[in-house]
Amino acid sequence: MDTERALKDLGLTKYEAGAYVKLLKEGICGAQELSRRSDVPVGKIYEVLSNLNNMGFVEFQRSRPRRYKAVKPSIALNSLYRKKEEETMNELGDFKSRVWELETKFSDIAHPDHTEIQFWSTLIGEEDILKNIKHMLDETENEILYVKPGSISNILQNPDIIDTKTLIPTVIEEFVKAAEKGIKIKTIVPKEIFMMGLKEKFEQIQDLMLRTMIKKNIDIRILTCEHDFIVIDGYITHIPIPDPIDPKMTFGELKVYDKEYAFKLKDKFYELWEIGEKVDINL
Repeated sequence: MDTERALKDLGLTKYEAGAYVKLLKEGICGAQELSRRSDVPVGKIYEVLSNLNNMGFVEFQRSRPRRYKAVKPSIALNSLYRKKEEETMNELGDFKSRVWELETKFSDIAHPDHTEIQFWSTLIGEEDILKNIKHMLDETENEILYVKPGSISNILQNPDIIDTKTLIPTVIEEFVKAAEKGIKIKTIVPKEIFMMGLKEKFEQIQDLMLRTMIKKNIDIRILTCEHDFIVIDGYITHIPIPDPIDPKMTFGELKVYDKEYAFKLKDKFYELWEIGEKVDINL
């Protein structure tokens, strides 16, 4: 890659990149001499060298006239990285403060009880579903009821249908985060899923406090059934939509805000829960 173009990609101007590369090749020289040997106009050269000095790319000797020397690229580039990192952290801190401030302002605005509304949205494709799993935690305040059918075992064992290296770790990671927050999670899954992913992943957790929180807040039962849904806080339900072309594939997911319907699914969940086999994740 062209070094001058690469430097411009990192934020240097055309003249700054050109002057630095030329100074690296020439060694030590004065400003006007460097201007003559590069494409930097004499009226710009002092400003350019001053900027390069401030960025840590150039050193100068306090003589008359001043003489300039390029800083070793590895040192200059790492210096640029540290400055960019510091600027980014400061910007992120300022952004976070603004977010908190805005959250406080929104909390003062009266809004209707969202648990009583009826609304639905559709998620299409595995990418949307995975993204929604990651966002589910933000929406959950108290409880997640999660049930998967026996047929999911065959799907998970077929890498052409679904990537288990993506799906199972994502679900487990969100369950662990929820448990850390004190959210209660009850899940009903076929034995194969439990042995394939959940048990192994949970046993890899080393943090004793996290182990205690998981054991306290995550409850798993083994059952092979045909039901497939999630109920959150008694008013949100997630229902998968099979692909009409290949019913083994998931086309999307229906997200429903309906307290009455969620209540019916919650009853069905506990009906299945009673006949499920109790298991211990041995943490």
